[in-house]
Amino acid sequence: MATMTYVLIILVSILGISLSIYFLRKNVIRIKEKNKTEPKAYKRGLNYVLTGLWYGYLLAFFIGLTLNNLHP
Repeated sequence: MATMTYVLIILVSILGISLSIYFLRKNVIRIKEKNKTEPKAYKRGLNYVLTGLWYGYLLAFFIGLTLNNLHP
């Protein structure tokens, strides 16, 4: 029973990390297109910073989920 739980946690973490990376790449491409029409430099930079923070938090969550739950 415990082995199945570990496998499930690892699969959920891998899926979460994969989806986070996929949507991060998708959003960076969208931000590049959006920034072409944005005249203010600080708004162009802020788009990348906030996106990086959000996806950084998501990746930290899924890595933490794995590490905390697989500890015996």
